[in-house]
Formats: sequence, structure tokens, C-alpha cells
Amino acid sequence: MNIIVSVIAGIALGALVVYLIYRSSMKKKGSGLIRQAEEEAERIRENARRENERKLKEREEELINSQRLRQSAQDKKENELSSKAQEIELKIRDFEQSRRDVENGRRDVERKEKLLKMKEEELSSKLATQKEQLQKAANMSPEEAKKILVSSMEDEARKDAQKLIGDIIRQAEIDAAGKVRRIIATSIQKAATDEVQSLTTTVVQLKNDDLKGRIIGKEGRNIKAFEAATGVELIVDDSPGVITLSSFDGVRRYAGVLTLEKLISDGRIHPGRIEELAKKSQAEAEVHIKETGRKTAELLGIKDIKDNLIEMLGRMEFRFSYGQNILQHSIEVARIAKAMAFEIGANPALASRAGLLHDIGKSLPGEVDGSHAILGAEFLENTGESAKVINAVKAHHEETPFETVEAVLVAAADALSATRPGARMESVEHYFKRIQKIEEIAMLFEGVDRAYAISAGREVRVIVQPDKITEANAPVVAREIAQKIAREVEYPGQLKVSLIREQRWNELA
Repeated sequence: MNIIVSVIAGIALGALVVYLIYRSSMKKKGSGLIRQAEEEAERIRENARRENERKLKEREEELINSQRLRQSAQDKKENELSSKAQEIELKIRDFEQSRRDVENGRRDVERKEKLLKMKEEELSSKLATQKEQLQKAANMSPEEAKKILVSSMEDEARKDAQKLIGDIIRQAEIDAAGKVRRIIATSIQKAATDEVQSLTTTVVQLKNDDLKGRIIGKEGRNIKAFEAATGVELIVDDSPGVITLSSFDGVRRYAGVLTLEKLISDGRIHPGRIEELAKKSQAEAEVHIKETGRKTAELLGIKDIKDNLIEMLGRMEFRFSYGQNILQHSIEVARIAKAMAFEIGANPALASRAGLLHDIGKSLPGEVDGSHAILGAEFLENTGESAKVINAVKAHHEETPFETVEAVLVAAADALSATRPGARMESVEHYFKRIQKIEEIAMLFEGVDRAYAISAGREVRVIVQPDKITEANAPVVAREIAQKIAREVEYPGQLKVSLIREQRWNELA
């Protein structure tokens, strides 16, 4: 026992000696650096002093030898002195930097001394602990020592096992994340679609610019008749060979394009013909809507869809959500959901059908309060859709619990399609709602026949029934409409209300 104590004391004494020697050497090194820096500074000052004396003597000789060049020589010497002064200043700065480096070195030595002191205290504490443990071990039986050893080994094995389990879990999470990314990437690649947006305007090509005059008509009567019959603003500007049609309502604008194309092909452009062709174009637009819905279902291989649901699908072509075309978005969601269903072994047909119909609530006519997911699910329930499809539509914004794997896939596909960069613009959605609100307010007044918001929502044209709205009260009605819009609608700048009252008399000869 005494031998062990002596050994430990010897080790401690040796460490202390090493520490004292190291501290002494570091102090000597720091003092030497300071002396070197001071000597270098003194030498720099002496050299600078001698250099200044020499330059001053040269300047005096030059002044005696040449009075005529005294001023120029003086300027030259002053410049030289300034340069030398700058050099001296730089050298002084270098000296100051050297002094700071020495000071930092001194602080570093002090820090290391503190660290060594802490290590010394830690070593002393460990020595005391080991001494205490040795004292206990000297009085411990073999069985007690064995128990302590076994307990220590069990703790170590338990820690190793926990670490191994944690590594396995982390690796499983990494593998799962990689597999999910692969499934999503593969599904998106299979479902790539072209996104072509035409939000508010459509351009119609003309064979020649002479047609613009005929389309405008005398004092613009043809344009007025066209806008009154179709609800689409007709923009005729200096752009060569084109006329622009503007309207926030896609169906209305599509019918307007058909009307204009028929007028150009027919050649007879006057108010009566415009009204006639506008009605035919509106009927053709309805046929186009149904045909679009049918082709969309065939494109995705979806069967057994009822006629009223086909029409709702077709109308989605002319609806936008935050600037994203709803029909293209729904097709994309159907394809992504179907591809993911193939990857994980779910029902691809169910996922595709639910993906196509998930936003059907957005194409419902009129403004209906409530979530489009809930409204769409209620509409599908009335059409006889399956409970699984209805749940997927109702739950795709997590407003109700998911009941199937396919419902989860539809929600994921909807998020992927809607959140990709450039897919949506919130301002467009607000713009559409504002336009619709303006038209609805105008239609609330008695005697109003039709109301169309034009010029990007900066003007609303109100067509009234001449037998109900007289010339005397027409200004009053226009003012009341403007005041109601100002109270209930938020819009930038000013909004113009144009009230149109027109009477016609037709006779046959």
C-alpha cells in the first residue's frame, strides 16, 4: 500500500516539475520578444532621425546655391519629408502591431497556465478518487468485486445496444425517405403535363387590317352590339392583324371568339347578325364543354361517368384556382395519384378517378358558401359516386379523416401539383372573385337585364330594360350601382359604371 502511494506521489511531483519548467520557458520567451521589439523600434527611430538631419542639410545647401529655385526645391523636399513621415508612421504601426502580438502571446501564455492549473486540479482529483477506490478494493471480497464488474459490463452492453438500435432506426428512416422520393419523382415524370394558361384575354387573327373598320362599325355600333351580346370586351388597337377579346369568364370569352370568327368568315357584320351568331356560338360552347369532359375521361381511361358530371368536368377547362387551370391540375393529380398507387400496390383506377374529381366543387355554378371539397363531395354523392371516391374528394384538404390509402395519395398528388414553382398566383383568384362580385351587385337592381365587367375590372357595363328604366331615372340607377359597389367591393383606383338603355323598332316590308 505504501509503495502505491509513493508511486502516485512521485508521478504528481514529476508533473509539477514539468509544469514549472514549461511556465518558466514561456515567460523567458515572452520577455525576449518584448526586448527585440523595443530594440527594433529604437533602431528605426535613430535611422529616421539621421535621415531627417541629412535631408535638412541638403535643403539648406540648395537654398544657398539657388535663390531662384528655392520655392520649387522647398516643395519637393516637403513632399519627400511627407513620404518619409508616412514611412515612419507605417513602421510605428508595425511596431504597435508587434507589441500587440507580444501582448496576445502573453495572454495566451496566461491562458495556458490557467489550463495547466485546471488540469493539475483535475489530476489531483482523479488521484484522490483512485486512491479512495483502491482503499475500498483492498477491503472488498471477491464476490463483491465480481458483481461490480458484471454490472459495469451490463451497462456498457446496454449502451452499445441502444446505439445500435438508434443507428438501425436512422438508417431505416433514410431508406424510407429515399424510397418516397423515388416514388414521387417517378410518378411526376409519368404525369408530366403541359400547362397553358389563358386567364383573361384571347387573340384572334385577321386576314387584313381592313376588317378592323368593319368590325368597329359606324361610331362603334358593332363593337357595342358585340359586347352587349357576348359580355366580352373587344379591344381593337394598333397591333397589326389581331383583335383581342377580354373577359374573366372563360366560357363567355370562348363563345365570343367563336362569334367573332363566324362574323369574319361570314362577312356580314351588323348588330342583328352579331346577336344571331352570338346565340349560335353560346350553344356551340355548351357542346364544346361536354365534348371536353368526355375526352378528358377517355384520356385517363375513366368510365361510367354520368352526363351531368361530364359537363362539370368540361367547365373546369374555363376555371382557374390561383391562376392554375383546374382541368389541367385535375388531370395532373389523377396521373400522379395513379402512378403512386402502382408503385405502392394500391388501386390505380380508384386513385385516378378520385384525383380527376377532387376539385369538382370548384366548377359548381354560382357562388356557394362552404369548402369546395365538402360541396364537391355532396355533389358526387347525389350523382351516385362510390363512397371511396367521395371520401377522397372530401378529405383531400384534411377536412375529414382519410378512409383509404387512395384518399391519402390524392391529397399528396394535389399538394405536389399545386405547390410546384409557378403553378399558382393568388392575385388572379382574388381578381376573379372581385369581377364576379361587381357583376352580381349590378344585377341586383330592378330593370337590369345584363351586366358585364370589362377593362380588367375598371368598368362595368349595365344593360337595362328600356320599359322599366326611363331616361329620367337612369342616372339615379347608375349612381346607386356605383355607390353599392364602392361600399361592398375593394378595388384599386376608380371603377366606371356605364349604364346602357336602348330601344329598337323592327318592321317587315
